[in-house]
Amino acid sequence: MSTTPSGDTYLRTSSDADEPKSALQRLTDTDGWIGQVLPGLVAVTCIFIVALAVMAGEGRLMSSARETNLRTLETVRSNTRQRFELWAQSRENDARVWAENSRLQAAVEGLVDMPVPAALASSPEQQWLRETLGPWLTEYGYRGFLLLAPNGTTLGAMRDNDLGQPSLVLDLVNADRLATTGVVLTRPHIVDLVDITDANGVDSVDEEILMYAVAAIRDGGELLGYLALRIDPLSEYTATFRVGRTGVSGETFAIDRDGRLLTETRYGEELVAADLLVEGHPSILHVEVRDPGVDVTMGGIPSRPYAEWPLTEAARGVIADGQGHNLQGYRDVRGVLVMGAWDWDPARDIGIITEVELGEAMAGANNARAVLRVFAVAMALSFILLAVLFSAHRSITRRRAQATHEANQRLSQILMTAAEGIYGIDGDGVVTFINPRACAMLGYHEDELIGKNMHAVVHHSRRDGSIYPREECPIHCAGVPAESPDGDVFWTKNGQPIPIESASSPIDPLDKSVGAVVTFRDVTNRKRDELALRRYAQELKRSNSELQEFAYAASHDLQEPLRKIQAFGERLNNKCYDALDDTGRHYLERMVDASTRMRRLIDDLLSYSRVNSKTTSFLPVDMSAVVADVLSDLEPRINAEDAKIRVGELPAIEADPGQMHQLFLNLLANALKFRRPGVQPSISIEGSVEVGENGAMARIAVADNGVGFEPRHAERIFGMFERLHGRDEFDGTGVGLATCRKIAERHAGELTAWGEPDAGAVFTLLLPVRQGNVM
Repeated sequence: MSTTPSGDTYLRTSSDADEPKSALQRLTDTDGWIGQVLPGLVAVTCIFIVALAVMAGEGRLMSSARETNLRTLETVRSNTRQRFELWAQSRENDARVWAENSRLQAAVEGLVDMPVPAALASSPEQQWLRETLGPWLTEYGYRGFLLLAPNGTTLGAMRDNDLGQPSLVLDLVNADRLATTGVVLTRPHIVDLVDITDANGVDSVDEEILMYAVAAIRDGGELLGYLALRIDPLSEYTATFRVGRTGVSGETFAIDRDGRLLTETRYGEELVAADLLVEGHPSILHVEVRDPGVDVTMGGIPSRPYAEWPLTEAARGVIADGQGHNLQGYRDVRGVLVMGAWDWDPARDIGIITEVELGEAMAGANNARAVLRVFAVAMALSFILLAVLFSAHRSITRRRAQATHEANQRLSQILMTAAEGIYGIDGDGVVTFINPRACAMLGYHEDELIGKNMHAVVHHSRRDGSIYPREECPIHCAGVPAESPDGDVFWTKNGQPIPIESASSPIDPLDKSVGAVVTFRDVTNRKRDELALRRYAQELKRSNSELQEFAYAASHDLQEPLRKIQAFGERLNNKCYDALDDTGRHYLERMVDASTRMRRLIDDLLSYSRVNSKTTSFLPVDMSAVVADVLSDLEPRINAEDAKIRVGELPAIEADPGQMHQLFLNLLANALKFRRPGVQPSISIEGSVEVGENGAMARIAVADNGVGFEPRHAERIFGMFERLHGRDEFDGTGVGLATCRKIAERHAGELTAWGEPDAGAVFTLLLPVRQGNVM
């Protein structure tokens, strides 16, 4: 034993030196604020660096995505504009070619002086125009033509209603371009009011959206008139812009200086659903590209009336500035956030805008940004986790060291206060530690044993003094758990042997060189007690044998006089009965009755004494068969009492067959004996098997409708010689139920009773289905 500077006592071992600590251990053992805060500071610094890197990466990612989208938008817009220009030039070229046709020029000269529309309609020139131009117009997708005088009067047309009427076509053309090039494509789409007659003959007025390719008809330098070819913008003009519909939401469209759509939009159904377009009407000239301020496709309700809505940023930009773009996002005509690029075509006097929904355009970048952020979060969580793990490791290490220290102290206290001797040995059998109890039993001081070979000091010889080689000692040389042989001894310092029981357990079963822990106890007192117990058991056995012999001898000696008394009583009754007076006869009857009861009592006592003296093994017993045998024995009495017996299914158990017969004979005889006057006896026997903590138990209940008893006497009736009724009411010795309970207890069971006065009684027998031993 040793003492710390603080005064604590602990068990000294052969190696108490502290091992040097590593730098990591010194760091984790630091109790100052640096050691506590350092993991958090490192984690925060790493998270800050990752956050900066992610922010920079996001900036580059989004910037690159916007540049890519800008190039895509401008490319789509440029391609769409080129396609539109090729189409427009093609239509203008058609008008120019026909305007230069000499036959058409002659027709103009012939029609210009005709006074009335009727004359125009019936003229040969008109017929030639319709027969010649009509098939060609149909083949190349035109809707018709107008042949105009220099003042704008219609000289030729596919419809008679147009003839002789002034036309607005010349008011809507670019006069400068027409004068310069001789041909022009009208920019604003003209809305004509036309008469429509339905299938029922009902006339109505509807609108028709048209545009024209107009060419001047000249003969040398003289202006003869104009040829205007009708074009359907819904089928041709819009078709040239459909190439600008990219992806799911991308669209290229044209607007005029008022911000009106000049092409059909792909979002017509959404505009109709938002009440921005009348169902059945085209979006051309019916939709102004205004910003509603909210996403109307998602049910948003604008806060201002339609007239106060501003043009979208793209519409304002293309009308005011010409070329431009917005990649950050603005609202389109539906209120949906889009990005777009735009440019103004001065030759055609239209603005061309290409847009795509911001979500679609930036989907790839947003996904990449989400992945980048997830990576950043994962990295941050990793740093936090590492900091937590580091702190936890530090805390666990400290707690483990503290727990180890406390465990060592507890172990030292246990070893110091243990009632058994405990010591440790290394692989060579040398003592590494030993507790005070071991030193006290052996008479040595701790310093005299630590570092010594324990076998050589205390286990060198057997009890008879012969040498005990260490190689034969299972305690001090075996590398497996072992116990000392019976009769083993340790030798004290004064040379006295003490009987011991010892056991050893290797510290590491896989490495015998580590050593073992040995426990031992002085069994001197126990050996003395065992010797006394054996002597007592032998004396008890002899006493029981003598008592049994006495019981049988006493039974025989008592039975013989009783038999003679009964025999002489019967002779007196047979030969001298008439000679006796009433008193003598009464004495004779009492003598015979007393001898009979005495003989019955002796028989019952012998039965009671034999319950525990029998050595019969428990056998499989069918309780139904046992009860059937008992009922057969009691059959005369059952018939005499007119008793009603009902037997249920009874289990089979392991028991003493004879004692089971005796038990049920006593119970059923009692049920027949304690009947109520004037009431037919009714007895039921029911059985079941219950499985509980003690295994399978058989429960058998014997119930009757007899006189019963007070519930407070439920235990008293099982006492020896206990009787609840006088001898004049019911005969008996008061031993039967005591014998029944003793039989139940011999079978590791129990017998209980329940009763009510004049309500019968129930005796419940609980026995194990299988017995664990033989009595």
